Amino acid sequence: MKRTVVGLFKSMHQAERALREIENSGYANSQISMVVKNSPSTGQQYNEEYAAEISGDPSLGLLHDFNGLLVQANNIEVTDFGTVSAGGPVAGALLQGDKSIAQTLGYYGVNNDRAMEIENHVMQGDILVVLETEAAKANKVANIIEGYGAHGVEKWNKNTGKPTIPHN
Repeated sequence: MKRTVVGLFKSMHQAERALREIENSGYANSQISMVVKNSPSTGQQYNEEYAAEISGDPSLGLLHDFNGLLVQANNIEVTDFGTVSAGGPVAGALLQGDKSIAQTLGYYGVNNDRAMEIENHVMQGDILVVLETEAAKANKVANIIEGYGAHGVEKWNKNTGKPTIPHN
């Protein structure tokens, strides 16, 4: 059975380090997503920081392939939200253009109230990481991202719409 782990980071460096450890541990494969709000003050900074860390070239300015971990996506315009850079399966859902970040999180089992709170955090500049993995691996993944500074870390079950690890 699959579980979804969500967490919010204040810095791209923290998120990058957490995802590298997860990749190296083999706990979550192609089911890793990241969403960053683009804005004049934060979006370009995150995009440049991410591009520099991953590819060595800050001029690229997009979320790039993370050693095969994240599928690249261009900037995505999200209705009533603005432009985001996103990678992974969540990017695919957002590219359809008919879902908000909160609605997309609903697909992963996050209830509407909490999904709206998470969307607000992303609006304020937090970096959203969403990982779908086997239930047996979810606790380890949650511990890894929390260990690298993620806040609001939760483990969700699609069938119940309730977190099995409440946010902090």
